[in-house]
Amino acid sequence: MFGFDKLITPKIITFLYILTMLLFLAAGVISFFNGKVGAALLCVLIAVFCRVFFEGIMIAFKNNEYLRRITEALEADRKPPL
Repeated sequence: MFGFDKLITPKIITFLYILTMLLFLAAGVISFFNGKVGAALLCVLIAVFCRVFFEGIMIAFKNNEYLRRITEALEADRKPPL
């Protein structure tokens, strides 16, 4: 719980992504039914760019995880001197 072996930020980002997608898609549907097709398309376009933004953040966390795995593998291959 108090260590940094498991990160909670990716879980928070996932929650924020889902919340953002729901809000933009709901806004798009509401705009579409109010006759504002341009606003609805804009909401869908913004939702796509939000996906790209959140993926960019997640790449940083995935890179950290992959580097940790590489380090652990290199340390496991290192044999202590006799």
